[in-house]
Amino acid sequence: MKTDRNQLRFNQALLVLLLPPAALLDLPWPVYFLFLLMASQHTPLDLMVALKRLLRVPPAVVDEDPRPHRFARSLGALFLGLASLFLLLGLKGVGYALALLVALLAFVNLAFGFCLGCFLYLHLRYARALFTGK
Repeated sequence: MKTDRNQLRFNQALLVLLLPPAALLDLPWPVYFLFLLMASQHTPLDLMVALKRLLRVPPAVVDEDPRPHRFARSLGALFLGLASLFLLLGLKGVGYALALLVALLAFVNLAFGFCLGCFLYLHLRYARALFTGK
């Protein structure tokens, strides 16, 4: 299986660059936009991949299982979806806190190479194997 490392870095960089200023300036639209981009991975048109190609970010494909990264991106999309919902409901503190949590975890992955979502994915698979024998 193959993973595009530059796609992962591009995703993380967008989150790190757009979410903190959005929270600081009380601009909810970047949260909505990034939620749409990240949630689109589950559709035939992955908008994050399309944006990367549009900006001509070259691929860096490695032989690595993409499932942990897809799971992490799904968690990020879930949290940005919740953040968007809270922002729409006027609960800005909770909404921006969730968005900043996503940005922080993206920064940790980008700067230190630790992906919490991937870590959770692998441990959930391990726990499933322990309990089901698969």
